[in-house]
Amino acid sequence: MSTILITGGCGFVGSHLARFLLQHDYNVILMDSAVNEKLVRDIRARSVIVEADVTDKAQLTEVLRKHRVDGLVHYAAILSSAAESQPFLGYKVNFEGVWNVYNAARASEVESVIFASSTAAYGSEASQKPKENIYTVPQTLYGISKQFGEMLGFWFYRKYGIQFAAFRYGSIVGPGRRNGGASAYSTLIIQKPSQGQPYRVNVRKEDSIPVAYIKDAAEVTTLAYENIKRLKSRVYNVVSLSSSPTAGELASSVKKHIPKAAITFDPDPKTVAMVRSWPRNLDIRRVQTELRWRPRYSNLDTLITDFAAEVKEHPEMFHI
Repeated sequence: MSTILITGGCGFVGSHLARFLLQHDYNVILMDSAVNEKLVRDIRARSVIVEADVTDKAQLTEVLRKHRVDGLVHYAAILSSAAESQPFLGYKVNFEGVWNVYNAARASEVESVIFASSTAAYGSEASQKPKENIYTVPQTLYGISKQFGEMLGFWFYRKYGIQFAAFRYGSIVGPGRRNGGASAYSTLIIQKPSQGQPYRVNVRKEDSIPVAYIKDAAEVTTLAYENIKRLKSRVYNVVSLSSSPTAGELASSVKKHIPKAAITFDPDPKTVAMVRSWPRNLDIRRVQTELRWRPRYSNLDTLITDFAAEVKEHPEMFHI
């Protein structure tokens, strides 16, 4: 079976993808610049954990060659808010890092690279339900880096034949995600009440962003890897909910499942502005048609039920 290396592998998205891959008999290498095994404690015996930094091309190349990696999924990144407050760090990781990933993959004869893009790749001029062929100017360094990663992937595909795909995920929600991006409220509004804690939402009740549940993101990413040689478009929007819930609707749904949930609103102007610069929904007909994929968590109640159950069943991993 294929060996897949995940950069940012010990983080929120990487750890959930690793769990899904292992369930489907892949060999998994988890690479992270600061290894924290909390989110991977249930799978650490079945995977290889490597401490390495994507900003060091030589180090990255050595890891890929040593473990004879077939495919690479690139999740290591500085998120939106952090990249705005520390732009040089955002540049080093999100721009130099992605260049190193593609270059190291080429040098190590890695067959495929899947790049984690984002709804942040769309600028404020995009429609409220954009298709993947829309390119506008993002207002954040994080969003600019996502367009850069996509374009670079196409270039390496055309020039060197590296199989490539990118996913413009909506805000990925799921157990274990920490604060660190403007979209984090969409997870923490479920996470905190699920572990019996109050949560103060930093956007307005009427604000909304596209949402992708972590298990859907892991499934569609794996499906793309398995079919990567026949992909046509290579850049795909991914969301779970066809209509993005407002923060107020999220709060109401959480309270329906967790009646004692203490959720209040205290909007932060900078966060609100960043969220409002992104589309409210994403058109996912391309991924549905080309990969024949449908989200399993397309119902908000189903999503919240599964999310809350995971937090309660695995507090040693997911409590934050």
